[in-house]
Amino acid sequence: MIPVVVHGAEGRMGVLVTSLVEAAADCELVGLVTEQGRQRGPGEFHPRLPLVGQDRLGEMPAGSVIVDFSLAPALEGLLAGSAALAAPLVIGTTGYDEAQLASLAAHAGKLPVVRAANYSIGIPTLHMVLQLLAGVLPADFDAEQVETHHITKLDRPSGTARHLQEAWTARRGGDPVPIHSQRLGGVIGEHTWTFADGEETLVVSHRAHSRQAFLRGVLPSVRFVAGAGAGAYDLTDVLQGLAGA
Repeated sequence: MIPVVVHGAEGRMGVLVTSLVEAAADCELVGLVTEQGRQRGPGEFHPRLPLVGQDRLGEMPAGSVIVDFSLAPALEGLLAGSAALAAPLVIGTTGYDEAQLASLAAHAGKLPVVRAANYSIGIPTLHMVLQLLAGVLPADFDAEQVETHHITKLDRPSGTARHLQEAWTARRGGDPVPIHSQRLGGVIGEHTWTFADGEETLVVSHRAHSRQAFLRGVLPSVRFVAGAGAGAYDLTDVLQGLAGA
């Protein structure tokens, strides 16, 4: 059994991750962590486990996999807890600044870290498609990306949109592809790329039908990171690694 701690357990994604872990035959939910000052006893938030503040993350079972869906300002405490427990990380939080990304990279030199802005299966597939298109579309094709999410989403553009932009630029070079962000109603998440020259247009799109779509890669990532060596990984690494196992 893989012991799992959910960090950011009170959030919408944290609640879904908790249910996902509890339903997995090869995982054991051993801890629920939220921001400091919001702890609750067993039976108040979860029927079996207490909800504890981040300052008690280091009290969780050593070697647990920590699944994080919280907020960017919580990173320092998350990394400290991970180091204290020698705990691999599966991170779904977005919005990190350059200094935080540097801290994450340093941490991944000591422990395995899977980080993805989106844990759907379709997004890493779109990532690979974009890398393919970047290598084969003629140079005179223009490209732009539109990302649409619900009105309560904080980061703009989304972390997924930036990740896809980076994948294209890494292969294609040149200036970053423009990203147009929309925040509309309750839209779960859509990312659409349009490519065009004077003769034709190509459109590639991913649309999430529910928030559950964003969790499909979480358990595969937990299984992957539990046996991985130190390093920084993304969901493409996870899916390719498990396929070759």
